[in-house]
Amino acid sequence: MSSSRRHHLKSLMLQIAANWIAQEEKNIAAAKEAYMADQCPAPSLGGDQAALMETCRKLHALIDKVDEERYDLQTKVSKAEKEIDDLKIKVIDLAGVKKPALKKVRMSADAMLKALLGSKHTVNLDLRANLKQVKKEVKEESLMLQIAANWLEQEANEIAEAKEAYLAERCPAPDLSGDQTALMEFCKKLYLALDKIDEDRYDAEAKVEKSAKEIEDLKLKVVELAGVKKPALKKVRMSADAMLQALLGGKHKVTMDLRANLKQVKKETKEEAAEGVGDWRKNIEDKADRKKMFETS
Repeated sequence: MSSSRRHHLKSLMLQIAANWIAQEEKNIAAAKEAYMADQCPAPSLGGDQAALMETCRKLHALIDKVDEERYDLQTKVSKAEKEIDDLKIKVIDLAGVKKPALKKVRMSADAMLKALLGSKHTVNLDLRANLKQVKKEVKEESLMLQIAANWLEQEANEIAEAKEAYLAERCPAPDLSGDQTALMEFCKKLYLALDKIDEDRYDAEAKVEKSAKEIEDLKLKVVELAGVKKPALKKVRMSADAMLQALLGGKHKVTMDLRANLKQVKKETKEEAAEGVGDWRKNIEDKADRKKMFETS
């Protein structure tokens, strides 16, 4: 294949791929618009002041719910991104790419744990200070497991507190004081806020699905690069009949007596006629006569 032909095929493939990507983006945008039109219809602002107040309360409750879902999805996205980075590093390690040389840094265990856990955590590695003097008692959990459980519990509490603070800041209690015109304007603002938050939630959900697919692909790649170890099989001694019965099932009766199916054929002895053997002295005399004939000539 010539270079011009190769270049033409490459440009054609790139053009087809670009068309596919553009079509996929159009399909995603159309699905998003259909979802938003279905989930966030225009609110009905008709009615008296009491009806408008009830509409505002419903919109505020819906905003609170959607924003909480969006917060959870964004947390999943950040967690998935970290997992993707770890899997990519693992793939690079298994593929055999050379890492850059790292400098050796001398630091204490306290400084190392503080750098890993952050400045909020105060770490003390004086493990003996936390030990109780117990005489001949066996503890179910070791000290390190207990410390790890405390850290996990503290981290879960911090995540819950951060979520509550975020929702309290983003979704304060609605102010329903004012006349009917002010309530209508407030309902419109709530509807716009709900539309934007629900759109962000939709994008976060799409990112979660995309990250899940990427994580599955990376896990399969890690398994392919690492190789699957086969379990050690035990050697079992069994006869040929038992092996065939195990393969074919209990309904089939198998016998390996192959001689029973052979026909009995009698051996026929053929007598071959013995060829006559001449006298070797006669052959020698003939050769001697020929030699004399050549010598005299």
